[in-house]
This record gives sequence, C-alpha cells and structure tokens, in this order.
Amino acid sequence: MSLAEHAGELFMIGFSGTEPADVPESLIRGQGVGGVILFARNLRSPGQVRRLTAHIQSLSPNLPLLIATDQEGGIVLRFEATSWPGAMALGAAADPDLTRRVAAGIARELGAMGINMNLAPVLDVNVNPANPVIGVRSFGADPNLVAEHGASYIRGHHEAGVLTTAKHFPGHGDTAVDSHHALAVIPHGLERLEAVELVPFRRAIAAGVDAIMTAHVFFPAVETEPDTPATISPTALTGLLRERLGYDGLVITDCMEMKAIADGVGTVEGVVRAIAAGADMVLISHTAELQREAIRAVRAAIGDGRIPARRVEEALRRVRAARARVGRMAAEQPLGVDGSAGDRVRSQSGSAGHPRLSVVGCAEHRELAAEAARAAVTATGDLEGVVPLDPARTLLLAVEAAPVVVVEDRREPGSPVLAAAADLAPDLRAIGVSRDPSAAEVDRLVREAAGAEVVLVATYLADRFPGQVALVQALQAAGRTVILIPQRGPYDLLAAPRVRGAVVMYEDRRPAAEAALRCLLGEAPARGRLPVDLPAR
Repeated sequence: MSLAEHAGELFMIGFSGTEPADVPESLIRGQGVGGVILFARNLRSPGQVRRLTAHIQSLSPNLPLLIATDQEGGIVLRFEATSWPGAMALGAAADPDLTRRVAAGIARELGAMGINMNLAPVLDVNVNPANPVIGVRSFGADPNLVAEHGASYIRGHHEAGVLTTAKHFPGHGDTAVDSHHALAVIPHGLERLEAVELVPFRRAIAAGVDAIMTAHVFFPAVETEPDTPATISPTALTGLLRERLGYDGLVITDCMEMKAIADGVGTVEGVVRAIAAGADMVLISHTAELQREAIRAVRAAIGDGRIPARRVEEALRRVRAARARVGRMAAEQPLGVDGSAGDRVRSQSGSAGHPRLSVVGCAEHRELAAEAARAAVTATGDLEGVVPLDPARTLLLAVEAAPVVVVEDRREPGSPVLAAAADLAPDLRAIGVSRDPSAAEVDRLVREAAGAEVVLVATYLADRFPGQVALVQALQAAGRTVILIPQRGPYDLLAAPRVRGAVVMYEDRRPAAEAALRCLLGEAPARGRLPVDLPAR
C-alpha cells in the first residue's frame, strides 16, 4: 500500500450510538482509522461498553485500535460509575500520592470496559480566573503543583495499563475564551511560557506521557502567522514541542470541529495543515461526512506532496507505536480471581488482560473518591461561631448546578448540596434556588431567611449569573451572616468578596457536597488549601 492509502491511520473518530451496529465499520475497517473516541452518548453500562469496545477492536485485524475518552474526573466524567474528583480538587488536597491512586482507579475502570487511552490529565495552569473552559479542570495556578500532580496522574494510569494524554499544549490556562467557540490568544513572550505554561509539559514528557494534545490557541510568541492556532503551527508542534522540549511521542489534536478551527481555516483544511505541522493523529469527534472528507483530503495532500512523505512516515510510526503499547500494557496486567480492584481476567481472544467489570464503581473506588473529596475541602474566612452549624438558626439556599460549557455532559438538574443536606442534616431548612434568580426570587428568599442568623448559599459560577451575587448582597444588607459553599471551585469568592467565610467544593458532585457539609457540621476538618490565587480577596 502507498503512504496515501494509510491516511486513515492518522485519524481518531467519534460516532453516535451505543450498539455494535452503530459503529462506523466503513471508516474503521474500510478506511483503516487508527482510533475511536467515546463520549457519554456512547456509554450506558459497564457491560454495554465492554461489548461495544470488543466489537470496535474486532474491526482491526492487526494492531489494537486506540479507544479513548475524556475521563478527567470532576466536571468531565464521560462515565460516572464512581464520582471521581477532578484535577483542582486533587490540587487542593495537595497529596500527589492520592492523585496517583485516584488516577489508577480511573484507569482500572476504563481498562475494564476496554477503553485503553484517557485524554487526560489536563496540564493547563489556570492563572486566569475568568477562564470559561478550563477552571477546575486544572490542578491549579502554580506550574510546579500542576507538573507534580500531572506526573502522579500519569504514573497511576501506567500502573493500570492505560495510556495518558497531556493537554492542551502549549497551554489553555490563561485564556478568557473557550476554543470550542472561538480562537483564544495568549500574548505572553516565550520567557513567560517557559516559566508557566510549559513547566507541566516538560515534567509530563519526563514522566513518560503517551500522547500530547494540541490547543486551538494562538501564541504570537511562537507563531508569527496571524490567527494561527498551535494545532496547525509548525513552529509550535515541530519547533517548540519536538525540538525545544525534545518530545518524540504521539501528538494528537483537540477536536477539529471546534469553532477555533472550523470557523477559521475550516475542519478539513485544518486537518491537512495539522498533520503537515507535526500532529500525528487528528481528532474529529462528531460528523461522519467531515471524517470521510478529511481522510480524502489527507490522501490527496500526501499524493501531491503538501504533506511530505517523511512527515507521514513519522506520524505512522508514532501512531503504530502507541497502538502496540496498548497491547503490551494490557498483556502485562496481572491476572487474579477474587474480583478485587487488581483482578484481571483474560479477554475472549486470550490476548490481553482486563480488570473484571466488577471493579467499575466498586466500593473500594467509591471510598477512594470520598477520601479525595474529604481531603480537598477548603475553608476560607472566619467560620468561628458558625461551625458546627446549628440547624435551628441556619438556612441553606442551594443554587441549581448544571453544565454550562460544551465539554461537560448533561446531568440531573438540582444541587448535590441540597440532596446531601437531606441525608446528613434533615433538620436543616433548605431551599433550592434557580441558576440566575430574578429580583422577585431574591426578595422572596430574603424573606425566607428572616428567622435565620446564618445563611449558607451554595453558589454555582456566580460570576456568570448576577442574580446569585444580588442574592448574597441582599442577604448581607438584611443583616444575615452569609457563608458560601461554591459548588464549582473558589472563583465564586471573587464575585462575593465580603462574605464572612466559605467552604469550597471543586465540583458539583455528591462526594464533594457531603464532604463540605460534614465540615460545616463539625464532623470533619477542612484539610484542603486553595490551589489558585484570588487577588481580590
């Protein structure tokens, strides 16, 4: 076969559906696609996922396919059998070994279901509180902390035989734009990039990260061509990543259907330029026709020399090396018989080991997630005289928590704090609050709080919803002592800087809510520390 005929190997594709019949065989077997990405839309139960991934692998007669997902933890969990903590919670816990253990647990569950590659960890240093898409997906604002926890995350995955992907190179942490919607720009010079953004990626490379995902972000210090994101920049991918940082592993793009690419050079043209620039594998997550069109365009570009033969050979070498590593890592996993977290059974083909499906959502993993949530709980301000709570003089107002950015998956509406309070403090009066309460709702809630000395307000991205800020201010004006429970990380404290104190959650999930409430009830200490700077406080 000619190099052009191998173009499909440079693609990772997504599809809709949950059954083997939904898998695009014409692309995987027919076009020789090298990888598949799974989203929540594809994942229903451990057994269903195992059957789906087994079918996908059956379409590849030689090397195993890369089967990936974004199982970051926290607000990005494509499959939630265990409510794994996210990166900022782990950064707040400040225990790299805990990060390693959590990462190993995540990887064991993925491996059990036949998913051999995680598009994690996020190594963006979130120094911009206004960042709309990274935020709590980052370990924090200190590049050394991000680097240390990122390396621990990589080690945990390798212990469990799953590939890792450091993202988003060269860094998406200091943006105020979501690249799903538009092109973000980071204007800093190379000296600053070396001191902040690149530190975690250097450490990840030293830790043996299996892949690095590119950012659809424009770095003028790296790329002089205007409005050229790193994903399609030879100076970013070849000059900076390959030559300056010395990385020789797999480079994969973020999804090429994101608007930072699609509304710029276009998805198909962007794919060609990304491979020419130094990307080894391109990700097209959603649209089958774009996937087919892009494969045809890459074949044509190889044929006419726009993508040089040497560049294709390098990319194929790295893709195939990653696929071969998947097979070796799975085969090296120990076999067991007791169904514990370390247990492995042979796949139907007998060629590799997999954890038993019973590991997915097992009691050991649920307790590990709860341990991490407890370690992350962070108290700020003055809670003296408030903790332990007296339910008779306290009111809880809990804002509805639901996804607001594209990268998140839909969840049940409501607040996990409200649900946790019903179990842990049934005598505590609690009221649900809409995401952006109107003036009438604020007035009603202030009247409801008339008999309470202390009002707990469980906020949710308060800087984006002015009604939440108005509620806090109205309660303060009415003489109530306000304690915040930010459900989505510490940045809500910037929107309401004069509250008495706060107990910070880092994701709107049940273990985090329970840990925060137990702290307020005086049942557990707040051991976490803020992993980001809050300059306005």
